[in-house]
Amino acid sequence: MSDTLSADQKETPEGLLDPKPKKKKLLILLLGGVVIIGGGAGYAWKKNLLPISALKHDATKDETGVKSLVNPPVVLGIPPATANLDNGNGKTVYVKMTATVEISGAKPGDNLSDKIPEIQDIFQTYLHETRPQDLHGNGFYRLREALLRRLRSDLAPLNVSNIYITEFLTQ
Repeated sequence: MSDTLSADQKETPEGLLDPKPKKKKLLILLLGGVVIIGGGAGYAWKKNLLPISALKHDATKDETGVKSLVNPPVVLGIPPATANLDNGNGKTVYVKMTATVEISGAKPGDNLSDKIPEIQDIFQTYLHETRPQDLHGNGFYRLREALLRRLRSDLAPLNVSNIYITEFLTQ
């Protein structure tokens, strides 16, 4: 090494320089660690992986619960729909179905009784497409699910939350 060293660069007994550059490296590593931990915590907060972030979602659930209390679901009674099923062998099979439809998301001023003829048409159309064999076994469940799917798509701005089939007769 050279004989002329500056005042802050003194040789240590092992021939190494003063540890000031090591402090800078340590400071940079610590800052990098803080940035990585902070980024990970932010990601965990955004993805709701922290137990504290669950509080944020509990508050939003409470708000939706309050909205459902302010605008409770409307239950519409649908008059009986009578239809003949497509049997295919010339023998007529009649079906009579009465249902109630639960609609949520309706504003208090909405007149949902205007939707009853549209709902009856959906019931009639689907029942005319149905064969008697389709109603055996779990066919009743499939009928309910298909009607619910059609109601949701046709009454789109309204949210049809459930359909209750109160009477179902076949002859």
